[in-house]
Amino acid sequence: MKKVLLLAAVALLSMQSSFAQHFKNGFGAGISVEDAQYMDTKVNFTFTYSPALFFAEQENTSFSVGIPISAGVNEGYSSDSYDGYYYDNTSSIGFMLDIPVILNFNYGAGAVKGGHKKWGFFAGAGYGYHLSTDEYSEYYDDNGNYKTSDNSTLGVTGNAGFRIGMGHRRRHNLEIKFTYMKGLTSYRPNVYGVNCIFNL
Repeated sequence: MKKVLLLAAVALLSMQSSFAQHFKNGFGAGISVEDAQYMDTKVNFTFTYSPALFFAEQENTSFSVGIPISAGVNEGYSSDSYDGYYYDNTSSIGFMLDIPVILNFNYGAGAVKGGHKKWGFFAGAGYGYHLSTDEYSEYYDDNGNYKTSDNSTLGVTGNAGFRIGMGHRRRHNLEIKFTYMKGLTSYRPNVYGVNCIFNL
């Protein structure tokens, strides 16, 4: 999956030089919810830095490759379990980190350099890394096998949202983004998120 995504990004970036391209970055904050089997659901309060390269620009559309990095904190629990019962739950402050690589299709506000649209939308998918520092526990699964969970995972991810043009001639935009990641390794979490990002 990672190789396929990398090859796709290289191919798109190697398109004819007649296609315009530009770099943008944004800053914002949000909330993510992490859920995994045998573990308590956690709510993370996050801050995001969102750089992206926009290319293949047409009148109102473009593609972009971005790495929206999010870091945050949560109140987590470290626990052990046996025979389906948890014990030694300890409350603690945990940290999280998301580093996805996303290929997006963009329309309207924020899609092209110099665009003046009032609104726009985007959607895309990619592959990412998720780390949750306090997410380590020992337990027995449904088959009675002893398990320990790591605190990081790799998996597929997707996002979608809309942008509202802001500032002089709407050169900047406010982005509302909804995200989902499915971890495919280690403890295989589901991570849902919503972010509000101001793109420069």
